[in-house]
Amino acid sequence: MQPPLNIGIIRDERFLKHQTGLSHPEAPQRLAVVHRMLDYDFAASFSERSAEPATLEQVEALHTPDYLRMVIATARRRFTNLAADTTASSDSCFTAFLAAGACIRGAREALSGDFQAGLALVRPPGHHAQPAKAEGFCILNNLGITALELLRQGLKRILIVDWDLHHGNGLQKVFYDSPEVLYFSSHHLHSYPHTGDWEEAGEGAGEGYTVNICLPPGADDNDVVELYRQLLPPVVERYQPQIILVAAGFDGHRDDPLSNLSMSAAGFGALGQLLADLGPRGCGAPLLLALEGGYDPTDLAECLRRILMAWQGDSTILDKASSERGAEWAERVRMVHRRYGVWVD
Repeated sequence: MQPPLNIGIIRDERFLKHQTGLSHPEAPQRLAVVHRMLDYDFAASFSERSAEPATLEQVEALHTPDYLRMVIATARRRFTNLAADTTASSDSCFTAFLAAGACIRGAREALSGDFQAGLALVRPPGHHAQPAKAEGFCILNNLGITALELLRQGLKRILIVDWDLHHGNGLQKVFYDSPEVLYFSSHHLHSYPHTGDWEEAGEGAGEGYTVNICLPPGADDNDVVELYRQLLPPVVERYQPQIILVAAGFDGHRDDPLSNLSMSAAGFGALGQLLADLGPRGCGAPLLLALEGGYDPTDLAECLRRILMAWQGDSTILDKASSERGAEWAERVRMVHRRYGVWVD
């Protein structure tokens, strides 16, 4: 048994007001089921906060004025297509600002010591959003905005881990030339948005500070957990992040309607435990998970339940997971990154 962490939850019923259409996978039901799970399994167990909207100044640090005018204009319309896959209702503009603000609040309170590990239950998601356009169900880049705000406040080393099935192309683009944010992503390369190849490792001052791991179809818990256990500890040890932000997508679950991986809730619980051991229980860096993908509400709730149980000290059933495939992929990543000397020699 590990010692339980002090856990904070950013939760707000207003996130349910972002309406995406009857058949859209990123639906309010996702969060409604998670809220019921929290009330049933963890009643009064955690410190809960409501969300606060990000300010226009905070959002403008990442997004262009023209794009933000387009987002704000959606408040005057019942329904808008911001992109082929990204829709907005009249409440979505406020909800998007609320999602970015929830992540900023979670990070700020984690850094101030209010909690060691936090979970921002937000929607719409954010890691695909580009400075000048919506993309991949994402309107504002929640963790990108948060990281820029933390840098503005004086932080120098932020680690962003992205385990969503889909590559966070928006996050990578914003920080591709920055050594102040190390972006670590595992994803299926041949799924949307078809970016994040092994050799995409940063440019200029940011060379070596982007780590991309391309998972093949069918990668399972043992594969992914082995990969993370080999790569994340040296990243954390060498980089010494002041905070760890996680783009926590759960669409790699084997039963997710968008998945082509074979992970289970136990696998995500193991990833949550590893990050807690490396961050709050290890180097002392606080940890914040921000919700990204995961489109089967029941599976999503179970994945989050397993992570919260791990943070409370329960051991996962994957403590001794191993995988030759995972070890091979880890070595491929090290081969790419040895030339930069950022986290591996």
